Amino acid sequence: MDLSGSKVRFHLLPQGRDAIKGFVSDQEFLDGFVVSENHLGVWLSLEELEPADAVMLLKWEHFSTAMLVYRPEVGVERSPVGFKR
Repeated sequence: MDLSGSKVRFHLLPQGRDAIKGFVSDQEFLDGFVVSENHLGVWLSLEELEPADAVMLLKWEHFSTAMLVYRPEVGVERSPVGFKR
């Protein structure tokens, strides 16, 4: 599942809390907007970061769980396939 474009709550592992110490307050959960993701982890926009357009990399190995609201896409209704007489 691609998390890009989603508001996500991450449950941080101890090494994740240590890695971001000094950038955000020390907490078990981290809420952010996922700008993009790649092989390293997710790039987050956080309210605490200055300037407002700054992003932070949260590596895959630094969190155990990602929670988000998932809304499946609604399928497009198509006309039946076949021949007309």
